Amino acid sequence: MINLDLIHRIELEILTKVDQVNSKNHLTYVLTGGSAIGAARHHGFIPWDDDIDIGLTRTDFEKFLRIAPHKLNHSGYFVEENRLDPKYEYDFAKVMAAGTHIIEHGRESTKARNGIFIDVFPFDRMPKQASEQQQQKIALTEILTEIRQRLYPNAEPQQLFQSKYADMSLNELYETRLSVMTKYDGHHNLPFINMSSPYEYGQELIEPWEFHHIIRMKFENLLVPILADYNGYLTRLYGNYMKLPPLEKRIQRHVLEVKVDNYQLGTQNELRNNWEQAAS
Repeated sequence: MINLDLIHRIELEILTKVDQVNSKNHLTYVLTGGSAIGAARHHGFIPWDDDIDIGLTRTDFEKFLRIAPHKLNHSGYFVEENRLDPKYEYDFAKVMAAGTHIIEHGRESTKARNGIFIDVFPFDRMPKQASEQQQQKIALTEILTEIRQRLYPNAEPQQLFQSKYADMSLNELYETRLSVMTKYDGHHNLPFINMSSPYEYGQELIEPWEFHHIIRMKFENLLVPILADYNGYLTRLYGNYMKLPPLEKRIQRHVLEVKVDNYQLGTQNELRNNWEQAAS
């Protein structure tokens, strides 16, 4: 039986540290996905959720990758991203708690470090033309398939035809994927989308001006950033997000097993200080 309360407490501590790093370095981030629903509907975690999702524009995401690994390593946390660890296959980052270990659904045989985490998503620009959107979507799907076949050969079905990416090294695949994701980032009028999203390409969309209007909202014992128009964002992504799903869909999705070795939970006073600091 997974101890969700323990996972939630550690994830809140990770988020506290990430918030401190982002605030001190003027990096804008917001709660996204199910965590944004949690803030709006539950004022904290969706009770059966087992992760926290945050998002940054690509510019701030790249700054985060340059700053956070050094800052967080000294606090008992570490950052995973494929440029930091080629065994990590995703095109987004995770901040994990050192001294914790998990088995994650779909990544049971990963060789990368894997601990209790929060997800950190980059938001890139989506092209206007449907044909360009389709090309980008197909390229990202094909590249991820090739990467997963390299890292999880026994878990992925073999392709019938050789991929056009088959001759690339793993690092070349990561570089090509990044160039595909960022191809339109110089066009400042285009909307942002989360290309790492588990949802359909283009579904998780944030308009450029929405990143300039952010409020802080209660999330458990913290106050964390969320889009001021979170209703518009969540309605685009989920429809009626305030309606609870049926009982059979209220399931924990990511963590299959968890082990905590030498991670020391912070005191409630430390977390309460974060609330007071954010509120002041």
